[in-house]
Amino acid sequence: MGVQQAQPGTNEAIAPGYVGPGQAGTNYAAMLGKEYGQIESATTGRFPDMFAKYMDVANRETQRQSSKIGEQLGSRGALYSGANLKQQSDLRQTMMQDVAAKGAEFQTQLEDQRQKALGQVFQGQAGVAQAEMGGREAAMARVFADFMRRSDVPPWANVIAQTGATRPSGGNVAM
Repeated sequence: MGVQQAQPGTNEAIAPGYVGPGQAGTNYAAMLGKEYGQIESATTGRFPDMFAKYMDVANRETQRQSSKIGEQLGSRGALYSGANLKQQSDLRQTMMQDVAAKGAEFQTQLEDQRQKALGQVFQGQAGVAQAEMGGREAAMARVFADFMRRSDVPPWANVIAQTGATRPSGGNVAM
């Protein structure tokens, strides 16, 4: 469902009473839009960088531990090459499981940060929208009051017109 916009005729009708958001309101709305774009672009590029750094550390540590396995067997390494390969394989499998878990953790943390930041931006945008709606409501009230003043309608007629508009019709209905 899209955002409901005022009809062109409405904008023209309230123009005499509408002062607009002013420079501060316009600047604030622009700042929020810019901040939204920055949040989206910043969070997109952070995961590959974080994950690549973690992969580098994990690969170096796995390589170091793998070398130690061969050193521990020493001269008997040839006799136990199957055991050596099995330990190194288990080590690499464990490393890949750790990497997958850490990657998921990084994604979750980044998405949480992104959602919190976007929530703050959306709160600000809601404030801008409420201010705009308040300004438009006030403009409609000013235009209507001006109309009533210029039309020379007595004040009591306005009360009667509003009361009559809220009561159900008492007319006969054909059956």
